[in-house]
Amino acid sequence: MEIAPGVELITVGESEYMDGFTHTPNVYFVQGSQGVAFVDTAFGKDEEQQAYLELWKSRGSPRVKAIILTHRHGDHIGGAVRLHESTGGPIHAGRVEVEAIDAELKGAGVSVPVGDGATLDLGGATLEFIHTPGHTLGSTCILLREQGVLFTGDMILGSSTTVISPDHGDMADYIESMRKLLPYDARLIAPGHGPMVHNPEAKIKELIDHRLEREEQIVALLRDGNSTIDEMFSAIYPALHAGLHNTAKSQIRAHLNKLEKDGRVERSDGGDYALR
Repeated sequence: MEIAPGVELITVGESEYMDGFTHTPNVYFVQGSQGVAFVDTAFGKDEEQQAYLELWKSRGSPRVKAIILTHRHGDHIGGAVRLHESTGGPIHAGRVEVEAIDAELKGAGVSVPVGDGATLDLGGATLEFIHTPGHTLGSTCILLREQGVLFTGDMILGSSTTVISPDHGDMADYIESMRKLLPYDARLIAPGHGPMVHNPEAKIKELIDHRLEREEQIVALLRDGNSTIDEMFSAIYPALHAGLHNTAKSQIRAHLNKLEKDGRVERSDGGDYALR
């Protein structure tokens, strides 16, 4: 499906997770006059690879100038090695994420580490790499300048908020990265999962506001004597699907980590939290 001139969305099947929820990774094919790029590669299933290669061949098997990975997670990098082997396209990823991606791929690794502000010219289609830590510490968004299409991986999703795991990401970085994206001339957000977002500025502001509101909710709970993540979880998510409990608790921990950095919260040796 073409989402903008020279940009096609490829989605294949559904992927079921242990919590019973499903989502389908979005993969993008960007074409210029001098070559093409893939943005993310989903899981690496046979049917996914077949779809990517069929589209590429139907366009005349143009030179693949980049296979771009937005971040380290398996539902975005799983097909990178096979796609590289089939097309010869070099694998690009943000510098901070290279080590983690290479360890996960266990094959052809990232050959082009990219930094903030780096560009790739496909011929009338310029991709700009934007370092946006948060979902992971090396997450990268990519702006197709001519069309104003912003590929966001899991930093911005089409129909829900993303997960900020303290193990892979950072809440303070996430909020700053959202603020960083506001000045860019994005007219369409192409997320890692879900539908396209046609009001980028409003969406980004909404995500910032949501995180700050949750932060203040946690501060209020601390003020009322809730000192553990379990107590805060029960107050914030009283009816959440059981399969999402651990994820929700990790979100609370990510917020608390930020509040500690900000000097607003302290953690005791026993693991309880309190306002400073």
